[in-house]
Amino acid sequence: MYNVLISIIFIGNNHLLHIMLSYDYRFVTKLYGLAIVINVAVGFPRFQNVIPNGDKLPHPCKPNYIWHGVGHRADGGEGPLNDFGKDFLRHGKIWNKSLCKLDSDKDGRSNGEELGDPNCIWTRDTIPQRQNNITHPGVCDPWESEECKKQNTWVDCDIDELKCAAIHETGVMNITIRMPETPVPNRETNYMCTMFDLPSNGDFHMIASVPYIDNIYVMHHMLLFGCEDTDYVKQTKPNKPEPCLMGVKHCNDIISVWTVGYAGQCASKEFGFRIGVKGYKRVVLQAHWNNPELKDSYVDSSGLTLYYTNKLRPNDAAVMRIGSSYFELPPGRSKVEVVGTCSSQCSKAQLKGPIYITAAGNHMHYLGEKQKIELIRNGTKIQDITNEDNYNYDKPVTHSFKIPIEVQPGDELKTTCVFKTTSKLNYTYYGQGTNDEMCYGFLIIYPAKNVKRKFCTSWKSIPVCELKAPIVRGCQTAKLTNLSNPEFTEMRNAVKDNCFTNDTCLEKCKDKLTIINIHPCMNGDVGLYIKNRLNRLNDPSVTDFYHGIESCSKEFRTHVSKPPTSKSSRLLQLHIVFVFGFIVMFIR
Repeated sequence: MYNVLISIIFIGNNHLLHIMLSYDYRFVTKLYGLAIVINVAVGFPRFQNVIPNGDKLPHPCKPNYIWHGVGHRADGGEGPLNDFGKDFLRHGKIWNKSLCKLDSDKDGRSNGEELGDPNCIWTRDTIPQRQNNITHPGVCDPWESEECKKQNTWVDCDIDELKCAAIHETGVMNITIRMPETPVPNRETNYMCTMFDLPSNGDFHMIASVPYIDNIYVMHHMLLFGCEDTDYVKQTKPNKPEPCLMGVKHCNDIISVWTVGYAGQCASKEFGFRIGVKGYKRVVLQAHWNNPELKDSYVDSSGLTLYYTNKLRPNDAAVMRIGSSYFELPPGRSKVEVVGTCSSQCSKAQLKGPIYITAAGNHMHYLGEKQKIELIRNGTKIQDITNEDNYNYDKPVTHSFKIPIEVQPGDELKTTCVFKTTSKLNYTYYGQGTNDEMCYGFLIIYPAKNVKRKFCTSWKSIPVCELKAPIVRGCQTAKLTNLSNPEFTEMRNAVKDNCFTNDTCLEKCKDKLTIINIHPCMNGDVGLYIKNRLNRLNDPSVTDFYHGIESCSKEFRTHVSKPPTSKSSRLLQLHIVFVFGFIVMFIR
């Protein structure tokens, strides 16, 4: 059996052979049945780490896509090897000077030049000499040249089309919403929001959406937010793109998402998103443009085609966001775990009755390695809702459930994300940019009427719903975020009178900080939360206060959290960017 297994795997995928041989002989029989699955799920991530920039290789003809299986003809990592993959195999599946100096794709540039290691000095778990302008060592460049076109006929440039039978049913209507042609700023990350009117001449369910991508070189994802029927929304001028962070005031409910890698979304027959006279009458389309080359010549007019029907489904649906709304990742680590919890207390407060999950999706960015969402009831794990050991930002997975998963008020939803930061020199923070990170789960649920709020996240280890209480883990947050409060004033004066605001740590400062640091509002995640809120005040006395504390930081803590940029707490809580495609959670 052992020899037979080797032959099968060798024919199917060379790199899997190396993995399988490392297992004990006694387990080979068990592994045999898993060979086909492991071929895709385990094979290529292992080898991304042994070549420079192996996880950052852009697809040559699919803008904003990453080619994950560097040595394979298929960008996902399965199937036949390309010329670089063959050379990699011949060199023992390691990066060395010989492989580095080769020109596998015969385009005039060495493999090292293409992968950011022009001097062939890179070693595993170190930062490559260059991390931008990376090209594929197995695909001839420049892509547009006549010579390369002949060599690259095997490269798949097609993007899948949505398969959704419901959009062809009798009576289904559609509307296309597109932003007017708009200049793309010469910044790497940009968000642009445009408000649109939806059909209001009836009562409808939106059942599907398909992207209309005008500029494939910058469009990264789009979110569609349903708006409340308020005076503010009614007075906002439609069809006028405006820079934004996270949608528009009173437009916070996600009802549709597109991201790179998705053909669109299609709702199951059990639900739809209510629009029209009894639903959303206006929506905001948020576009995320990714412009890493900082070009100032790009324009875009992308949008979505929405399919809707007056034959209402049994339930109104909603998208619920769970996970962590703030965290930080230290650099140079092979594994950093982040946990976000929708606690029992929070779900009891936010759910009016049971809800049913029909689909779910994980969401991290490029440092994400693994993610799972667990359903816990009365302290006992009921089941995994998602569990991905090989997370892929560019190929998000939709976990659909033929039998919807019931969540009761008082249940806990725990999201665990695992990141790898060996390619980073500095801390990475939660944020909206592609180079920031996220740890979210997105759940398609019904009935929408049983959800008071459509997010249930935690700020580091603190469930967000608990932050609304007057006392959080012993800290009276209102006092310590009020600059005129006597207790906080006394703290600031003690630091001002006894501590330097540079790196010099005075003995008298340490004495004062010994007392201050045991205050319930000054330590742990609560202390970081208070600091985060105070820093938004932009008050010099607050800045001096924390600089004074940091002068003795080595004695009291090993790391002081960087506050996020000036985003309101509402935006932090509502931020989703990149649901980034998880609503194709919708998909059947």
